[in-house]
Amino acid sequence: MSSPLFWLPAVVISVVALGWAVAVAPWRQLLAKSYRQHAFWAAVLGLGLFWQLKVDIMQVMGLHPLLMMSVVMIFGCALGICVGALALLVGMLFHSEPWSMLALQFCLDVLVPGLVAAGVLNLIERLPFRNLFVYMLGGGFFGGMLTVQGMAAASWFYVWLLGPEPLLVIVSDHYYLTLLMMFPEGFMNGALMSTLTVLAPDLVKTYDDHQYLDDDHR
Repeated sequence: MSSPLFWLPAVVISVVALGWAVAVAPWRQLLAKSYRQHAFWAAVLGLGLFWQLKVDIMQVMGLHPLLMMSVVMIFGCALGICVGALALLVGMLFHSEPWSMLALQFCLDVLVPGLVAAGVLNLIERLPFRNLFVYMLGGGFFGGMLTVQGMAAASWFYVWLLGPEPLLVIVSDHYYLTLLMMFPEGFMNGALMSTLTVLAPDLVKTYDDHQYLDDDHR
C-alpha cells in the first residue's frame, strides 16, 4: 500500500475536492450567526472523536460510523466536506497517519458519503411533495444507510483498480460487515436529525445549504 500508484490518485482527488468545497462553501453566511459557528466546530470535534470508535481489520482497514448524512443535512455538501476534513485532522491528535493514507480516508469516509448524502437530498427535493417525515426518514435513515454502501463500494472499486491483490481479498472477504453497519448508521442519523428537528429546528430547517444559511430565506 506504500506504492505511489495506490495513494497518489487519492491525494489528487482530495486536493481538488477540498479546494472546490472551500471555494463554494457559504462562509459568509456561516460567520453571520454565532450559533452556526458553534454548531460547525462542535460537529468537527464531535465527529473527530466519534470516528475513533472504529474496528480495525487485520491492521489494514478500519470501519467506523460515518454520520456524514447528518452533517450534510445540517451544513450542506460543501461545508459538510469541510467538517469531515477537519474532523480527520482532529483524529490525528490520537494517532498519526501518513498524509497519503489521510487522503484516502478523506476520499472514502468524507467525500464519497458526502456526495451520496447530497444526492439523496437532491432526490428528496425533486419529489412532487415536501414532507418532514420523508426528509428525516428518507434522508436521515435510508440516506444514512446508503452512505455506508457508497463508502463500501468506492473502497472496493478503488482497491480493485489500484490496490494489491492481498488487500482486495481482505476487502472482499469483509464486505459483509458494511451490510451490518447499514442499520446502525441509518438509526443514528435518523435519531439525530429527528432530535435536532425538535430541539434545534433552525439547524434542520430546509433541504439545501443556501436555504438553510441565507438570511433572506428566514
